[in-house]
Amino acid sequence: MALFSMLLFSTALSAKPQQTIPPIDKTAYQHFQIQQYDMNADEQRSYRIYIAVPNTPPPASGYPVLYMLDGNGQFPLAVNSYHPDNGPAPLIIAIGYPTDVSYNTVPRTRDYTPPAEGEEFAQGGKAEIFNQFINQQLKPWVNQHYAVNQQKQTLAGHSFGGLFTLYTLFNHPQQFQHYVAASPSLWWGNGVVIPASSPLLSQWPESILVTVGEYEEKPNPADTNKPQDAERAKRQAKRQQVTKARTLAAEMKQQGGNVNFILFPGKNHGSVIPDAIKAAVITAGKA
Repeated sequence: MALFSMLLFSTALSAKPQQTIPPIDKTAYQHFQIQQYDMNADEQRSYRIYIAVPNTPPPASGYPVLYMLDGNGQFPLAVNSYHPDNGPAPLIIAIGYPTDVSYNTVPRTRDYTPPAEGEEFAQGGKAEIFNQFINQQLKPWVNQHYAVNQQKQTLAGHSFGGLFTLYTLFNHPQQFQHYVAASPSLWWGNGVVIPASSPLLSQWPESILVTVGEYEEKPNPADTNKPQDAERAKRQAKRQQVTKARTLAAEMKQQGGNVNFILFPGKNHGSVIPDAIKAAVITAGKA
């Protein structure tokens, strides 16, 4: 592993997340020490690990920890979103890739998705291997180098990252105490991530938060006079991002889970990201 300088540039978030990495605000350095490492999982897989260590001394039990995905693009949003009024700062561990774009499509599809039948899903399916990297390699390294409260750990991700968060919840619920699944791609494999068993879990974590943007499933009326991508609109409607997320959250809550659902008004799949990341930081800090 080696320490690298971070190349960060400004961007705006639209319906589709942008590929330019956003900057870290100066105010974030008042709250965190920012670090960055590259870590090899094996000969084929390398990850860039972004770390924000709170400037405040750790509690006697250690810092609560937020593990989050899509680190390249979303780590800056996480540290920028933190404000002391929202509670203690968590130790933030963000997993990205050694690249200078926000979202590296090929490896994140590989890593964040469970196996599914069909050509549409052929490039994914390695969620279990990625989970093993986090649990068997990354977390022990973090526990060795930082003051960590291992009973206050949160996993958060958006889109495919939200899908992976649910995969971990349903297959390894004991690995984290809190889960934040933002705009989870439940359409992947026609809902293959959701267990066929009922109840969905025999043992629930301390909390689950599911979030989604109001206009992830239907067009924003304010965009009526703008050029429309008909195929994209059709795909959005078919995937039922909002409906499926709300239904899953309600089912888990009905079965006894401590589940909250947030619909962010006026936001689409891209513009909702800062809201979702802020909610994850607050959740982790208050764990």
